[in-house]
Amino acid sequence: MTPQTQSTERRYRRLYTGLWALSGVLLAVLIVAGYPLVGVGAFAVFAVSALVTYRRYDGPLFDERDQRRQAAASKRTLAIMGMSSAVVFPGATALWALNLIEWPLWLTPIALLVAALSFVHIGSIMYESGRPA
Repeated sequence: MTPQTQSTERRYRRLYTGLWALSGVLLAVLIVAGYPLVGVGAFAVFAVSALVTYRRYDGPLFDERDQRRQAAASKRTLAIMGMSSAVVFPGATALWALNLIEWPLWLTPIALLVAALSFVHIGSIMYESGRPA
């Protein structure tokens, strides 16, 4: 791989990653600022831009090293989010049941998503344990 190719690959990787990061940040900032639909629109524009960037690069933008990193990062993310959800949502539910906090309507779909992810994860574990090694 020539230095020029490495430089181009690095630029595309940074652009791809930056566009995804910007999409998430803009979504969060615009929701908090009271512009949820603008946030969704910004997310969509930058997410599609990231995907177009990925598709326009001639050659593999990510290789097996990246796949190992992705697998490790995914495993860590699921562990952190799973443990956090296991504490936050039951805790928030208990506080709500005791009338110590108000359960905001927007939290309900997030709680249902967390529950669905838990069921998918348990189902995946059961599926993998039944497969031959």
